[in-house]
Amino acid sequence: MKKHFASLIFSALITAAVPGISTAQEAYPQKPILALIAYPAGGGTDVVARAILRTAEKYSGKGFVVDNRPGAGGAIGFTAMASAPKDGYTIGFINVPTIVMNPIQLGDKVKYKIDDFVPIANFVSDPGVFAVNANSPIKTLKDFIEAAKAAPGKLKLAYGGPGTSESLALRTLEQSIGIKFRKVPFEGTAPQLTALMGGHVDIMISNASEIFSQVEAGTIRPIAVGSEKPIEMYPGVGTYKDAGFDYVQVAMRGLAAPKGMDPKQIQFLEGVMKKAYDDPEFKENAKKLHLPLNYLSSEEFSKEIKRLDTFYRAEFAKSPW
Repeated sequence: MKKHFASLIFSALITAAVPGISTAQEAYPQKPILALIAYPAGGGTDVVARAILRTAEKYSGKGFVVDNRPGAGGAIGFTAMASAPKDGYTIGFINVPTIVMNPIQLGDKVKYKIDDFVPIANFVSDPGVFAVNANSPIKTLKDFIEAAKAAPGKLKLAYGGPGTSESLALRTLEQSIGIKFRKVPFEGTAPQLTALMGGHVDIMISNASEIFSQVEAGTIRPIAVGSEKPIEMYPGVGTYKDAGFDYVQVAMRGLAAPKGMDPKQIQFLEGVMKKAYDDPEFKENAKKLHLPLNYLSSEEFSKEIKRLDTFYRAEFAKSPW
């Protein structure tokens, strides 16, 4: 009996003395998890994040607290995520390829590296889209290109700013047609839409799901999408390739953790997110929000990010943007 009691005391002392032993045996999570969003409320990434987290709360045990950290094309929020405590209670939503492109383009000005993150899951792959005011005489992307060539620097084009997938698409288009656009940067889609509907810009480039409400209301009109094929969301609207612009533009919106977080916690969160993604409640909500769903596991998402990192580094080496 004395031996058994002494053994229990010894075990308790060892557990208290060695960091991680007691916490490893605790159920995770013990409190709500902070979910950082590197973009403003109401934007495409924010909409996806809130939709999936609303359903994921059923499976997580303690729920989530959303914190929007917009600015610098997502770099502020991404940096906060990379430098967050690795205790499992801070995760964040990422936009790919923007999170990949920022460090390539801006170098040491960006205080994170793509290796600072561990992808958990991707939920949406959202094609790029060019759109004009409903009253615009521009009907197709070809019309816009011809108008831009006829009056260089006259037409104002709204986009998400340097380091975004839109910026690289525009750079590639400029190179292919031999002119420079009069680009006007905005922080998020909402102010772009306001400018377009108010007649302050002539055209905008964003993502398909982010402008659907305004398209449905008849205030703006899509003229080309950046997917491989036309999409169901916008019947009758051609692709970039149909206009002679051989380019694919798709933004992935998913979830990641700071590197150094316990792999078991990441595995748990991946399982929670897969359950939420498969939940009919989320699917119905996503349908209402017109989200182009595309699930990638942690491993699949990681491979795609690495592939894009290699691709964009090679592109930047050939011609910095």
